[in-house]
Parts: sequence; C-alpha cells; structure tokens
Amino acid sequence: MYSQVRRVGDDVVIALGGDVDLSAAPALTQVLRRAISTATGSAGKVVIDLDGVMVLDDTALGLLVGAAASARRAGLDIAVICTEARMRERLTETRLDQIIDVRSGTD
Repeated sequence: MYSQVRRVGDDVVIALGGDVDLSAAPALTQVLRRAISTATGSAGKVVIDLDGVMVLDDTALGLLVGAAASARRAGLDIAVICTEARMRERLTETRLDQIIDVRSGTD
C-alpha cells in the first residue's frame, strides 16, 4: 500500500494505492488517524480516494468503518472517492456505501 495525504481547500484527502490488505493495516490505521487529527477543527471533511487501490480486503473495509466513526465523533464528515466500477461494486456489496458517502468523483 502507498498513501499520499494532502489538503484540498478545507478537506484532507488521502489517496491510497496498491494492495490495501491485512499487511497494510498498521500503516492505514496511522494514515487515517493522522488525517482525522489534521482535519479536526476545520470546516472540511476527510476524503479517501480509492482510485489507485488494486485490492481492498475486509480488514481495510473495517478500518474505513472505524475511521468513519472516529471522524464523526470529531465532528467531521467523511467520504470515499471511487470511480472504478469493480471497486464500487465491492463497496456496494459490503454495504460500506451505506456507512460512508461513496462518490464517483470529487463533487
């Protein structure tokens, strides 16, 4: 897994890529915590861009759900950007899209 965190306006955007699986869990946890901490107190949201992700396993999905809960406790909105049909289907099948706002673009 690789990640890039940047600010876009008031939002904190995490671009993820590669295999986001059990072996990446510690790094993903750190990236998500840092992004939520950085965004706390701002008017923006945390945006997770999955367009570079090849594999997203159940462990990673669980960490995204946990991050959504943490973000909400901090008063933040959280969204996932995912334009690739196969990955969007996975997010729908696992019902992640009912927990986190999943968008097909930066709208």
